[in-house]
Amino acid sequence: MSHVNELKQALENLSSKQHVISKEATLAKESLQENYNQKNNSELVEKQTAIMDEFSTSITLLMDIFSQSRFDSIMGLIADPLRLLLLNFFMSCFKGIGFAFGVALVILLIASVFGTDLISFYLN
Repeated sequence: MSHVNELKQALENLSSKQHVISKEATLAKESLQENYNQKNNSELVEKQTAIMDEFSTSITLLMDIFSQSRFDSIMGLIADPLRLLLLNFFMSCFKGIGFAFGVALVILLIASVFGTDLISFYLN
């Protein structure tokens, strides 16, 4: 069993190359990697800032569009069907009253202009 453990240890050492690489080389590689990460982090932060600014502008634009379109009031009507039904009922009543008033006004206008001629035409 000790041979198996020694073999495992040797394989781990080979895979990590600890016996080949000096400590100075490992430190140099780590410092180089840190510099590279810092450079990439600053570029990444700049890209993320630009993306966030664009996202903020898009959200502001969408909020303006929704406020101008009164989307929230329409959704409020859809969410309450009884209110929508009553609103449509009263709107149709007022349209009917307006139509009746308009028809009466047109009949009165025609009667005032052609009233005597129409009466004599129907009597003959």
